[in-house]
Amino acid sequence: MPIHKHAWREFCARKNIVLTDDDFRNKVSGLRNDQICKNLFGDDISDEDIEAYAAEKEAVYREIYKPYIKEVPGLTNVLERLKEKNLKLAIATTAPKENRKFVLEALNMQDSFDIILGEEDVQKGKPNPEIYLKTAGLLKVDPTTCLVFEDSPVGVASAKNAGMTVVGITTSHSAEELKDADIIIEDFTELELV
Repeated sequence: MPIHKHAWREFCARKNIVLTDDDFRNKVSGLRNDQICKNLFGDDISDEDIEAYAAEKEAVYREIYKPYIKEVPGLTNVLERLKEKNLKLAIATTAPKENRKFVLEALNMQDSFDIILGEEDVQKGKPNPEIYLKTAGLLKVDPTTCLVFEDSPVGVASAKNAGMTVVGITTSHSAEELKDADIIIEDFTELELV
């Protein structure tokens, strides 16, 4: 089971909420924590409760993920090859800042990207294209020239809505769930970079 799904299920269980696969797909996957909390607890949830619940869930995530964190096979090679070609690299994620820092430090990739954008940098979550369009703007590149690696259906939709080419990577969702991506891979070893 993907780590975020496991963490959200654990968090929900602590709150006496049953999170089904459909609930995860429709109310959680790829969304910002404030959107997820509203989906789970209702639109009248306070900002303070959203902040507290999000922090609690992310602590659960880091606790669960820590023993398992590892690089997706082939990632370092792909990043090195892209940098050799002087291509700009960015992360555009709905992951909270603490989680991004946790993962990048664990993988020793803090300095691998030109730009890192997160949920705090945008007003609208995926599938809205805002995060991808903002990233392209900061990189000073045409969105239609961008190649995006995405592991969630809403992320695929977000990048496609931005006019970008999308590689779906089946680390968190099945190929069927990522079917709207232009290409689908299991890991980065499947890529042949020219």
